Amino acid sequence: MANKNAIEWFYELNDNLEDKPMPLRMQRLQSKRWPKHPEARFVEQQDEYRDFRFTYQAARFEAGWLLDSLGSFYHNGWIEDVLRIVKGGKEASVYLCRVAENIVAQTRNQEGLVAAKVYRPRSLRNLRNDAIYREGRTNVDVEGKEVLDDRMQKAMRQKTRYGQELLHTSWIGYEYSGLQKLHAAGVDVPRPYTSDSNAILMDYIGEEGMPAPALSDVRLDADEVKPLFERALRNIELMLKNECIHGDLSAYNILYWEGEIVLIDFPQIIQPEQNRNAYRIFERDVIRVCEYFARQPGVSWGSGVQHASPLRPRKLAADLWTAHRYPLQPQVDVALLDAEDEQDVAFWKKVNE
Repeated sequence: MANKNAIEWFYELNDNLEDKPMPLRMQRLQSKRWPKHPEARFVEQQDEYRDFRFTYQAARFEAGWLLDSLGSFYHNGWIEDVLRIVKGGKEASVYLCRVAENIVAQTRNQEGLVAAKVYRPRSLRNLRNDAIYREGRTNVDVEGKEVLDDRMQKAMRQKTRYGQELLHTSWIGYEYSGLQKLHAAGVDVPRPYTSDSNAILMDYIGEEGMPAPALSDVRLDADEVKPLFERALRNIELMLKNECIHGDLSAYNILYWEGEIVLIDFPQIIQPEQNRNAYRIFERDVIRVCEYFARQPGVSWGSGVQHASPLRPRKLAADLWTAHRYPLQPQVDVALLDAEDEQDVAFWKKVNE
């Protein structure tokens, strides 16, 4: 694909970003060429899924990407239409879909509406450095099952083109399996229904013409603040009880609808005992949530265990962490450290101060 077409493709998949500057990664395309296979692949998908017609008026390459990402959901009888885009993002976009008639009874929404989280093409994604979250993880497939094939594992270690595709799928697989586990444990998350190599089908929160807003966009009534803060803490603690840390929790990825909250966006989920940075990441989650509730007006915060307050977030994080018998001082296996890695050496010195 020529540079010009690649840039057009970027904007067709990012209608909501037209007024924003082009990322540096895309700017570098002015001196490089893209492979031809993405465009050809999307054209092939348009032929394969030509009977999948949806209401949403997507741009050419976006339509191809949706066919590629959601076509299996359609042919497997999960969805019958894509109605509109709910939210566009740098990592993934969420689309409102209508399920097939025989599936409606299984969904949370009585009108049979579900959300499809469709990850952006790997070439266009602008992910932050995800190495901190991958530490300690086993590589999984799209269903969250461990990848055991030696050749696939080698490709992922070497980060070949094929290996990067597998890592992309593993990132999605962690979100899907994490949602399954947390939903079963009673955490306030969307119920996941199915997944494919580039998308997850899950509960839609809101009405057809009004998706649930993020908590960051809501100013709570005074009588809602304490109950919802306690609910948020219950979710954080319940995740910790089930050996999960959200990893990027804040008011931006907590939805608010009809007086209730729902936590979303879990691809970076980590386990407390498998990541050296687990407590720091957990503490950051707690601080971000506390910062939102501390700004809400008209609330008198009490003190003590039974009256948790967002005004002392670091102590709150430490109390929650140690209540579940996790040590504040990380347990380090020396064999896992690299004596030639400056960060590992500095970390070991700090642990042993």
